[in-house]
Amino acid sequence: MSTVVIQKNPTEREHRSDRLSFAQWPAGTTALAFEIWLALAVSYYIAFILELNSAASVGTGLLILVGPTQGMVLSKAIYRIAGTLFGAVFAIILTSLFSQDRTMLIAVFSVYMACLVAIATLLRDFRAYGCILAGYTVALISIADVGAPTAAFTGMLDRVAAILLAVLVLAFVSSIFATAESARSLQSKLRLSARDVVGMALATLDQRVPPDPSQCVAMSARLMPLRSEIGFATPELLDGWARAKGARSALLGLFEAISAIQALGLGLRNLSAASSTVDNAISIVRAAIIAQHPEKRLADIDALTHQAMEAESLSIDEAYVLDRCTFMIEVFSDIRDGLLSSRVGQLPRRSVSLPVHQDYIAAVLNGLRVGLAAGIVGLLAVLSGLPGASLMILGTIVFVSLGSVLHDPLAMGRAALLMTPAVIVTGTIYDFLIFPNISDYPLFIISLAPVVVVTCWLIKTGKGPMGIFYGVQSISLLSPANVQTLDPTAFLDTTAFLVAGSICIFFSLLLIAPVDPGLRRLRLALAIGRTLRRALVDENRLDQPRASLHYDRLSQFSSWQNGGPVTPARRNVMRRLSDLGNLSFAVRRSWRALDQARTAVDAAIDAKARQILPTLSPVEILDLSRTYLAAAAGLDRSKRLDLVHAAAALYGTAVLTTSEMRLLRHLKLLR
Repeated sequence: MSTVVIQKNPTEREHRSDRLSFAQWPAGTTALAFEIWLALAVSYYIAFILELNSAASVGTGLLILVGPTQGMVLSKAIYRIAGTLFGAVFAIILTSLFSQDRTMLIAVFSVYMACLVAIATLLRDFRAYGCILAGYTVALISIADVGAPTAAFTGMLDRVAAILLAVLVLAFVSSIFATAESARSLQSKLRLSARDVVGMALATLDQRVPPDPSQCVAMSARLMPLRSEIGFATPELLDGWARAKGARSALLGLFEAISAIQALGLGLRNLSAASSTVDNAISIVRAAIIAQHPEKRLADIDALTHQAMEAESLSIDEAYVLDRCTFMIEVFSDIRDGLLSSRVGQLPRRSVSLPVHQDYIAAVLNGLRVGLAAGIVGLLAVLSGLPGASLMILGTIVFVSLGSVLHDPLAMGRAALLMTPAVIVTGTIYDFLIFPNISDYPLFIISLAPVVVVTCWLIKTGKGPMGIFYGVQSISLLSPANVQTLDPTAFLDTTAFLVAGSICIFFSLLLIAPVDPGLRRLRLALAIGRTLRRALVDENRLDQPRASLHYDRLSQFSSWQNGGPVTPARRNVMRRLSDLGNLSFAVRRSWRALDQARTAVDAAIDAKARQILPTLSPVEILDLSRTYLAAAAGLDRSKRLDLVHAAAALYGTAVLTTSEMRLLRHLKLLR
């Protein structure tokens, strides 16, 4: 099937799968629910024995830790401890400074929360969650007890004790039922992705054209989530840190392989005539990328290059293809090494990072949204003086903060509206029908099993915001205690504030600094242009091109197109953005190649190359590439390859510049 057919009507398919997921019982749901329920049983039992005043927060804290896999649970627990301790200390400081001024307390807290959410937007995974937790822990301690500042210290101790209890118990239970699910899933996905990238490379070698940019973007969107899964898998195994280094090396290699495939396909398409040298090189690459040790074939490519140079039959386009063949073999060698390291737990040959795109404007907007929501809702709720107002404050702060760092913030707002009736029904059933008829702990904890099961089922079916909201708010509304009392008036007040809080959550995410996909796409495109500008002027930077950063931008750009069909216009936009990113890679390669070839080439030629490269003049850069190739013919083998590499890098820059001259002229990068 063609790419167009495969991607036809993605929105319709997403809606259909969304409906079907409610009728599914995903694999592992029962095990996850039992694990969380057992941790809940142990946590509540210890909390009741210790007579903690905030025993109810044990349940809410534990359900916030729920993740689809054990690695996610452990990762979230680590950052939850750090966030809780930091927030508790700041809460005491804030309360001591503004114990007599509630307005200033709320104002300062709103600014503090806005800053933390802005930082969390720039972070990813559960580091962002820990950052947010450091914010709303202050709300749970200082804002909830704003009318009684003397209780803040006691509240802090209870809060910290409850959170640490939930985290430690869940970590202990998770270790008992350890299955290394995240590690196995990561290994499987890396192997499958490597196989598919090999298939993409073989198709490019057979067809001798670069892959469609939309195919490369789709592959990058599939690979990018593995960056987070590496963090989830790390705490599951004792040697997880070494496996994580190997997985990062393999993942970066897969991103680099996509660029290598595109570059090689471009060179093959631009060949001026049939070439036996290129045919032999393709045969070598085909054998190398499917072998266990691709690096053993590097010498064959070098020998082929020397042979063609000595026969004086190597053209500039052939030199480019041979150079890209060498790079592709090196990339697949890094992939194989990384996969082996992540599988057996040994350190890989290289230690790399995986930088991703940071949208600072989105961070500021998210912080502004949370700060305004916290300030407005907090001020209204606290000044009202009504009982149960803290539930509206805390619910708004917690879920607006968590929703703001999601790709689609409004998903949390929709979850709040949709799940609030379910939470109220659950609270009514438990408070009026179940809890009054229960007098001992075993029946009490068994009765909570349905809440845990529903929460885990929603999370496993991909409805994470709905699952977290339902579980946390249900336990918060029930507020289990040693002595469970029924106060219908208090229940109605709490329910009313729960509804009001859900409405505040939805409208805060909908109206305050709403997300504009068009502006997000524009900022991503401008970021790609800025990277190219920096590559043109930063000739002394020897760092490798950050492939993960480029493909993260492309995958984000694709995701902000709202799942629409792949039209010719969208495909053209993706092609241009992909070309700009590949051009920045080519420019970086050219600077490094000029540095390596400086000692082997005439100083006048080197100075001319460094003067012309920032201008992106395709004709002059192409002439320079031929000059470097001609200079390589008169050198011995020890220096020849450096000049061939410089010639190939300049040729690649010239070809990509020629294909996007109109856009480069519009961006005022062409001089």
